Amino acid sequence: MTSFLLALRSSPLRWLLAPLLALDLILILTRDDYWHGLWGDTGATGQVPTLLLGVFAAAAAAWTSSLRRPPEVAETLSAMPKPRPQAELPRIAVVLCVFVVPYLVGQAVCFAVTASSWPAGFTQYLGYLLLGFSSLLTATGLGWVVGRLLSSRWGPAAGALGWLLIAMVADTDLSVVNGPARLQPDLLEIGLRSAAALLLLAACLWLPYGPRITRISPLSGLAMVLALAATAAAATSPVIDERHGSASKACVKGRTDICLWPEEEKYKPMAQDVLARAEDLPPVLGTPKAVYSLGLVYTMDRRWGGDFDLDSGSVWAMADGVTMAISTQTFAACRNKDFAGFEAQRKADDQSVLAVERWLEKRLAGGGEPEYRESGMTESMAKAVETGKEMADQPEAEQRAWVTATVRHVLEKYCD
Repeated sequence: MTSFLLALRSSPLRWLLAPLLALDLILILTRDDYWHGLWGDTGATGQVPTLLLGVFAAAAAAWTSSLRRPPEVAETLSAMPKPRPQAELPRIAVVLCVFVVPYLVGQAVCFAVTASSWPAGFTQYLGYLLLGFSSLLTATGLGWVVGRLLSSRWGPAAGALGWLLIAMVADTDLSVVNGPARLQPDLLEIGLRSAAALLLLAACLWLPYGPRITRISPLSGLAMVLALAATAAAATSPVIDERHGSASKACVKGRTDICLWPEEEKYKPMAQDVLARAEDLPPVLGTPKAVYSLGLVYTMDRRWGGDFDLDSGSVWAMADGVTMAISTQTFAACRNKDFAGFEAQRKADDQSVLAVERWLEKRLAGGGEPEYRESGMTESMAKAVETGKEMADQPEAEQRAWVTATVRHVLEKYCD
């Protein structure tokens, strides 16, 4: 502990603690509040800052690694029986402290926000918490190795850029942006990734400086190669698994049942509002038995799917899922004979179905403007979208008459 405190007091990195803590909290608190009351999204939100913290940790580790022992601690360290590993350990610990402490504080803030309601799915939070921690360990180990290979002039830039490229280009789960209920962090796999990163950091204790790195002992060299290989294998292995449904799904009953993951119970009032708006729909519209949150139901194409996702907590996403299920039921006849009805509409450039869908979506969402932007639409499609949205603001009798006439027009003209 004495060596660590000496190293901390002598390291300029200690001045980064407050700015990094502020950065972490800013990245968390400026996000939309949809993650409140959802353990998976809570852990993922607290883990998001590690994308930047990892870049800075790799740079700081490379810079620290490329420097020789500070003169003010040389006398203390020289008295140690095994100076190299015991001298390196406090310096590595300083880098980890500077970046792990802000991360854990941010996660503690996220935990406090959701803990008051204590929803289902706490293991999801633990998984994302450990995922962020393992990423910081890996970034520090990578930066330390780079710092020993390069000078203090180039090491930090190479470490930061290397970690940024690995995190953004490689197909890994080093960092995630959300934690939906349909995904489950694998605690065992993430634990193995953390263990591999710790193994790499332990091997770094025996690395010599600069040009002397070529004189590394065979045993130390083998340990470093094995540690790097284990870290690379663990970092590239998927650690976020897709869940296959749930026997305890929470369904809100209504004209059409809306079924959610147990972890999504906070969205029950939203589902009740959507169903309340669907209760008095014109009888010409179909009535699907149920709609499901993504990942809850096994589909005909042999995968776990659903009708909507709540990755951003948007009522428009749920409204769109219910809308598409009703549309599929309403225009089922158009799928007969290899979708002959839809093909006839396409040839006629008739976008009546799209107009009905946009009307229904806006109605179920409770009005207002969609929380998304349309793109890649033809002129006729854009016109149909606007027609449907405008109709949702008209008097109830006018809406019912319009949608009834439009649906009958499509079914009678194209889908007999």
